[in-house]
Amino acid sequence: LEAEIETVKGDTDRVKRQLLFTNDLCVAAAVVYDGTVQRERWKYDRNERWFEDTLPHLGERFFKQCFRVTPLTFCYIIEACQPLLQRVDSNMRLAISIEKRVAVAMYKLYSSAVDRSVANLSGLGRSTVNTIYREFCDVVCLLEDKWVNMPSPNAMDEHIREFSAVCDFPQAMGALDGCHFPVSPHKESASDYYNYKG
Repeated sequence: LEAEIETVKGDTDRVKRQLLFTNDLCVAAAVVYDGTVQRERWKYDRNERWFEDTLPHLGERFFKQCFRVTPLTFCYIIEACQPLLQRVDSNMRLAISIEKRVAVAMYKLYSSAVDRSVANLSGLGRSTVNTIYREFCDVVCLLEDKWVNMPSPNAMDEHIREFSAVCDFPQAMGALDGCHFPVSPHKESASDYYNYKG
């Protein structure tokens, strides 16, 4: 009787393995068969006129309102990021220019616009806007050590002079635009650290 039970268990295990194998094979075949999505088009035609026509003719004031930097700083950022962000044209399509990639990422960074608005404004798809945004942020993080460092005492004096000349604000070398970061001030100077944003 025990021999028959062992034989039946062995047969049952063999049948289970065959069923699992057949099931896995069916799932794999279904994935291969249905894995490719049939798309209506390679890409949608989009209006790219804002970037090509409007942006180059913005005055410096309006440019700074859009990107929170001057055109000169924008060009500097493009030059710094170009080796890491530049893409090559392929046989299928032209690459998005480095200027447009930086403009899209900075517009998304500095405005409260949602992905769809940035995509419509730039003539790109939402997923492309998000990809460009993430790539730009990754490049900025890579370049952080080059851009953000503690200046030497001589360089600090020069920065203070430049900041005073540009902003008419003496004895400072920069501004953080009201960013929040936690500080623990001394009790006697706590009033100097008022959090005006809440």
